[in-house]
Amino acid sequence: MVPKSETRRRNSRSHQAILDATLKLLGSSGYVDFSIEKVAREAGVGKQTIYRWWASRADLVLEVWEKRLMPPLAPYNGKIDLRIYLERSLYAFGKQLGRTDCRQVAVCVLAEAHRDPELYRRLEEVVYAPRIALIADSFRQAQKDGKFPADADINLVIDSLYGAVWYKVLIRFDTVSRNYVKALVSRVFS
Repeated sequence: MVPKSETRRRNSRSHQAILDATLKLLGSSGYVDFSIEKVAREAGVGKQTIYRWWASRADLVLEVWEKRLMPPLAPYNGKIDLRIYLERSLYAFGKQLGRTDCRQVAVCVLAEAHRDPELYRRLEEVVYAPRIALIADSFRQAQKDGKFPADADINLVIDSLYGAVWYKVLIRFDTVSRNYVKALVSRVFS
């Protein structure tokens, strides 16, 4: 099934206004007070316009997460040290996830995805899988180049790095510092 957000839109200005309104509302009042009615009012569109393009508020928020909130991650090229690559990507991810709007988006989509397997599949496809694939490729390249232990469990390493950031931001409501990230990455290489 193709999500409604992938169907043709008649008005790109309305689409951008809806995404902008979603970000603004999540950043100011969070997910508890978030509603399609408020997005429509803030964006200056009718609710029917939103529902024509997104099946639910979680679908809308997922698109905002994918298109506006995920920091880009370049593939590892082997030219810089793997530690530096990991520190930069993990720090950028942690800082972004720590933003109020991004944290609220994560809470929203994760809560809904626990009840909706199709939403979870799309969440994995647009948020998790591409990033995990790039990080896993960086470790495989480093293993091939003899710069990371060949017998290391790459999935476990990724879980320990990114899981720590998710925990720090979403469970402890703490910020991610460069020193914290350096300590995490250092443990992987010790």
